[in-house]
Amino acid sequence: MSTPSPASRGLPAQFHLWWVVSTLSAGGDSMLAFALIWTATGHGPAAVAIVSTLAVVPRILLMLFGGALGDEHGPRRLLIATTAMQLAALAVLAGLSILSSGVVFLAVAAGAGAVISAFQQPAAVVLPRLLITHDDQFARALARISGSLHAARILGVGVGGLTIAALPLVAIFGVNAAVVGLSLVVLCSIHPRSDRGTASATASGAGIWTALATGIQSVRALRIWPLLAAVALVSAAVLPTVAVIMPSMARSHGWTAAQASLLEAGWATGTLVMTLLISYTGSISKEAIPMVGGPALICAALATLALPASVPIAVALSVLTGVGTAAFTTHIAPTLLRMAPPDQLTRFQSLMAIVQLAPPALLNSPLAALSGTGRSSSAVIIAAGMAGAAAVAAVHGLRRQTAVATPDEQTTAPA
Repeated sequence: MSTPSPASRGLPAQFHLWWVVSTLSAGGDSMLAFALIWTATGHGPAAVAIVSTLAVVPRILLMLFGGALGDEHGPRRLLIATTAMQLAALAVLAGLSILSSGVVFLAVAAGAGAVISAFQQPAAVVLPRLLITHDDQFARALARISGSLHAARILGVGVGGLTIAALPLVAIFGVNAAVVGLSLVVLCSIHPRSDRGTASATASGAGIWTALATGIQSVRALRIWPLLAAVALVSAAVLPTVAVIMPSMARSHGWTAAQASLLEAGWATGTLVMTLLISYTGSISKEAIPMVGGPALICAALATLALPASVPIAVALSVLTGVGTAAFTTHIAPTLLRMAPPDQLTRFQSLMAIVQLAPPALLNSPLAALSGTGRSSSAVIIAAGMAGAAAVAAVHGLRRQTAVATPDEQTTAPA
């Protein structure tokens, strides 16, 4: 009887334990984020702009520091510390929400959550790698978590909408605090393969700025800038399209709000189905197929979406956009993390997160302005062009990696 390969074996129990609580936490975070934005809408568009900005900008500014601290102290230790801080912050905010739900309170709540998330997110992505038995299982583990988090965020928004209509804001803070408390218990009970930080940094007394500089130098040495550019271009093409261009396009076509919501739902469905499929079947061995084909599929779907289309065709194209997005992201993330030096995993993840967050943050406003003036087709064409450029960048990046790997293989080959 043949022995199953390590990659095909079941994932460890403690991975599944973390998978469950991280999914619950994502749902709670989405529920709270929607409740804050919805409450802000009652104070006018300026309040919405302030709250939404403070929910993103601190993450972009601080995430590299979070990555450096995760490498220095270990992902699990950093997660325990930040989760405890999150629990305390939610308890304080729950009490304050009884007294006021004004703009200042909402801004403080959004900013506090973003600051804590900046230090949590890179470590939370790296931790599954330390919980699995074999590195070959990492792509499956990451895809499984990615798929469930995506579903949890979608459900969290819906639950948040129902909850904020029936319960006061303090109840939502309470529910989220309970979930965070459960996460803290699980983090204290699991034991990764290794949770030691950057030995060289701590032994030499190097500061956080040195750690950041070391991480950036490693990125340059590994020649992965084209792959990071592909990540940035895909994020810039997809996220603003889903968030701001598709609703404006639907309105310009005279579609109803329910029909417009089907576009985002279609993208989410395509992303979720593809992610969960890869989480159970494993990644494609020839990584060039999804890493180049994914952006190419996004480019083709968006270019077609710019043409006059009925609602069913537009939803189908949105689904294809989601499929291309998931095909790309579920392969590029483990590929980049495998290239990272073992003592710089969290820094690499923080850099990838910034690359994903910054372009949409910069492009949301101009693309919203373009599509809001009746030129949504032009905005979609621009997004399609960025997706096509991502495919080209991925090809260039994979060729550079092959060129780097070939001399190493030659030097290690027997004489």
